[in-house]
Amino acid sequence: MPLAIDATRALRTPAQLEQLIRAVYAADPADETRAVEWKVGFDTITSNEASFTIAKTILGFGNRPVEVAKKDFEGVGYLLVGVEPGSLQGQAVPDSAELLNAVRRYVGNGIPIWDPRTVDVDGRTILVITVEAPRSGDRIALLRKAFQPAKGGVFAEGTIFVRQPGATERATREDLEMLQDRLLDGAAENSAAVRELEQRREILLWTAELIEAGEVWANSMEILVVASASESWSSNDWVEWFKTDSGREQVASMKLLQRNARKIRLFSKDTALLAAIAAVEAVLTDSEAFDAWHASKGKSSEGRVQAYRHLNRVRAGLQAVEAAAVPLEVEAVEEVR
Repeated sequence: MPLAIDATRALRTPAQLEQLIRAVYAADPADETRAVEWKVGFDTITSNEASFTIAKTILGFGNRPVEVAKKDFEGVGYLLVGVEPGSLQGQAVPDSAELLNAVRRYVGNGIPIWDPRTVDVDGRTILVITVEAPRSGDRIALLRKAFQPAKGGVFAEGTIFVRQPGATERATREDLEMLQDRLLDGAAENSAAVRELEQRREILLWTAELIEAGEVWANSMEILVVASASESWSSNDWVEWFKTDSGREQVASMKLLQRNARKIRLFSKDTALLAAIAAVEAVLTDSEAFDAWHASKGKSSEGRVQAYRHLNRVRAGLQAVEAAAVPLEVEAVEEVR
């Protein structure tokens, strides 16, 4: 039967680890899993035999299939030394640096990531070693130093161990294929993540260009509204306006804004950003906003006020687009980190 403990989350705090220790104490000897292993204890935990035994379990936890490991404790593995079903013997643990150096002779540095902690339960010190969850792309964890037990054959450098239900064993051919697939899956996921990051950066660039184009359009339109109020402004000036640098820039800016809006709609799934862009487009295409101003050839003060208000709505919409894009920029920065 499973251990009497909630395995839906990783156990991190001293209180949670104490619960795990008590669950092991109350367990059946056959309750060891792919996620939990226990040892009654060692006379000297930094001896070659004890260090190898601990290292073997750490390596085995690190070589589990990702999806299998995720089923318990969010993929984290636990080795408890000093407790077993029905026995709370405790374990003498030296300085942490001494223990780390002893075990690292066999596991090396890096993958898998592991951490030794001591927890006092009923006057006994229990060593709890947590081994972080395996992930796609992780390299295969190898034995870094050969070990010759008192009985049996030698475990050569490079030996691969895999944690099975209730035991840590040498890797089979199927295990090796799984570990190779795990490494390749990570490469594929990394490629997909890189493509996603590049796409996010492109969307941010298109958004920045859209905002700038909208601001240029609004500024040019404001100049036109001001200029057309002049007594000397004629009907011919309206035609000539779009031949000026400002007029041509205004037209080009609108085209750029519309083009980038289409590209963002095609590639972005961010609902907040898409909604903000759609709102800006709706304001920009509101022809009625300038009707009174156009009708008076720019001479109506009421029409100009309405035009200014409309331009303010455009600028407010552009600010909303920028605000919606900020989370995407934050995500892109975090991806790089």
